[in-house]
This record gives sequence, structure tokens and C-alpha cells, in this order.
Amino acid sequence: MDPAPAAPPRERSVRLEELAGVRVGVWGHGREGRAAVRAALGAGAAAVHVVDSRPVDPAALPAGVTASADVADLAACAVVVRSPGISPYRPEARQLAERTCVTTGTGVALAEFARRAVPTLCVTGTKGKSTTSALAAAALEAAGRPAVHAGNIGTPLLDVLLDGTAEGRTLVVEISSYQAAAVPDFSGLGALTSLAPEHLDWHGDEGTYFRDKLRVFTACPPRSVVVAPQARELAGRYLDAAQLVDPAELVPDGLAAALRPRHLLGEHNLGNVRVALAACALLGADLGAHAEQVAEAVGAFRALPHRLSPIASLGEVTFVDDTLSTTPVSVLAALDALAPRPVTLIAGGQDRGLDYTGLAEALVARGGAVRLVTVPDTGVRLAADVRRVAGGAPVAVHETASLDEAVATAIGGAVPGGVVLLSPGAPSYNRFRNYEELAARFTELVLAAGATALPGAAR
Repeated sequence: MDPAPAAPPRERSVRLEELAGVRVGVWGHGREGRAAVRAALGAGAAAVHVVDSRPVDPAALPAGVTASADVADLAACAVVVRSPGISPYRPEARQLAERTCVTTGTGVALAEFARRAVPTLCVTGTKGKSTTSALAAAALEAAGRPAVHAGNIGTPLLDVLLDGTAEGRTLVVEISSYQAAAVPDFSGLGALTSLAPEHLDWHGDEGTYFRDKLRVFTACPPRSVVVAPQARELAGRYLDAAQLVDPAELVPDGLAAALRPRHLLGEHNLGNVRVALAACALLGADLGAHAEQVAEAVGAFRALPHRLSPIASLGEVTFVDDTLSTTPVSVLAALDALAPRPVTLIAGGQDRGLDYTGLAEALVARGGAVRLVTVPDTGVRLAADVRRVAGGAPVAVHETASLDEAVATAIGGAVPGGVVLLSPGAPSYNRFRNYEELAARFTELVLAAGATALPGAAR
């Protein structure tokens, strides 16, 4: 097992009671930051100061809470709650952690849930963590185990803690690599869906990304982390092999054979189902006794928004929103899921230094089955890689300057019976606030072109 690097200086989990009577800083004022403000005030902090690079509307702050844009203002705080999007490897983050105690809302909440003996499952992975954690919560409910689903999926853990919604329930937490990096002492149960390089601008390099991603599991006991086959070898480099469990060891054969997710595309999603059910078994759910109910819950489960989700059709062409696909590996999974239908792929986004050679090779190998339409910034590199790999052979590549142009180009050349797939293989922050805004614009353009929204399509 490769040793995990030390966490940034003095970053650690603290208890809510440690916020009482002291000055608390909150770095970042998104959902996690707002939850941290609420937690600090509820714990009886003597003062709360928010720092965000964007102006904070004073009207959006509770009475007595101050705000500024200068990170140096946090040095006077006894405890600083850092939001996940802010990398602890940034120079100013390292300097702050040398001067005061820095923690995260996820770390605080998980420590409190452990103290209160709330059964907790943490689910992470480069891709598949949202679907897998949602499936696990649905399967637990079907097996008679009330569950609450939270974390990176949308509801900050601190809000779940303060609202008391996890009392008497099993907590299923989706954990991002940003959150996992700051939780070295979680000792509950875990599930790992996949591993591939991502977010290298935040973590610095591939090795640090993998270590950070898996740090949340380093204190887990033996046979406590379900690992998908694709991620097993890599996980074994950073975790104790004794901690890892194969899903096939925990899911009853009869139930595994009966799994038919009617609304989820792709073999990778069947793998996500198996990981989710294995995690439920780790939690003590009797899957065999509730096999019929669990199989029905899996069968009825629909794709979460922006995850290989069919949204509209125009004639015989289907439009699929896969905007949460931010790595080359996830694009390949989407193409595999849609085969053998002809696909017009719209790809490209913010350049974070990922290698697109493998994706280019796979696109060329598919011949005329995939037509590529690119958008900046990574689209330029991907198009060049495809042409280089093709070695002069004709390839269907169309470079465009915007999503509007890309959608029009995709529709103009789409094959009847085929799919127009928006699977960027990169984040969208170079042109949009987030993937949700990208997805909304994609849907708007498709519907404006005359497509009809599909009944029950995820939004």
C-alpha cells in the first residue's frame, strides 16, 4: 500500500462544540459555506466572518455575520471552515492552515454522526457516485431500512445534521474528491465506483488525486469498503487490501440475476447497481428477504439529471444530456452504453490537463459510428488528437466556436435512429457557471430546434 501524504498542516475534523465561544471563519459562501455559517451560529460561535472572492450580499447574511474578500481576514479566527471547492494546496490555504485550525463542514458533520452512532455509508468514485449513492438509498428503503441521501449530491451534511433528518435512519453520503481529501478519520462503511484522473488543477497530479479521493476510507475497518472491479487495483495501492470487498461476495446470486434497471443505460450502470446493493448488505440490509422489493426499486430507478439522461427527440433522433461527464473515461462509458446506435458526440470544455489520446483512439476505432462535434477549449485538442490518430484517413470531426453552433451542427448531420449526445469529457466552467447551466442551455437549444421533451425526462 502506498502511504498517503499528510493532510495540509493542521487541517482536521472538529466537533461542533469546539465552535462555541470562538471566532469562526467560513471560506466560501456557496451551499456548503452557508451551512457552515448556520452551524457556527447554532454552536454558539462568538463571531462569524465569511470570505468569498465574489461579493457577498449583506442581506444574505444572518445578523452579526460579517464578510470580506480578503483571505488574510481569516487568520484571526480560531477555526476556519473551508468550502470543498477551495483547494488546500493553494499557497494561501497552506499559509492559513499554518496560522489557525482549518476544517471542513463534511469533516465536522461526519465526526458528529459517528459520535451519535448514525449508520453511515460514504460513496465516492470518479464517476458513478451520484447514481450509486442514490441507488443505495432507494434499495435500503425497499429493504425496510429508512435512509437519507445527502452530501455532494446537493444537501450539505451540516444541514442534515442540524435538521435532524438522519435520526433513526441510515445516512448515505456522496463524497467528492474535494471532500474526501479532508476526512482522514471516518471509520464507517464505504463504496468506491471507479477511478480515473480528474480535477488535476485542484489536486496537483494523478497520484495526489487518487490519494485524496481514497483518504476518506483510510481509517475504515477490514472488509468495510465495497470496490467495483475497475477500481480494485488502484484502490489497493492506497488502501489496505484487507479493507476491500468485491460486490459479488455480498449480493445474492438470485438477486444479481434479477437486476433489470429499465431506465439506466450502459453496463457501467449495472456495475453501479451491484456496488450499491453490496454496500446495503454491508450495512446489514437483508437483501434476500426483500429481493422482490429491491429488484423492483432498481428496475424503477431513473437516471439522475445530467447523467446519460435522454431529454428530447426530433423525428427519429434522441438527445441525451450527459453534462456531468467530465473525463474521457466517462465519455467512453456513454458511447458504450449507446452502442450500436450511431452517435453525434458534442464534446469539449475547460482544459484541466487531462489526456485525450485514449478517447481519440476509441473514436477513430469506431469508424463512422461516431461523428464528433467539438467546442472550446479541450475540443481543439481532442479534434487534433483524432486527426493525428486517424493518420490521414477521413474522420467526421467538426470544430465549432460555441454550444449554439455545435448543437446546430449536430442536428444538421444527425442520422435517423441515432443519438445526439452532449458528453463534454471536461468541466464547463470556461463558458458556463456550472454543468447545470450548460445542461439548461443544451435543452433550450434542442427544444428551440423543434425537438419534443421526453415524458419523465430528468431535469
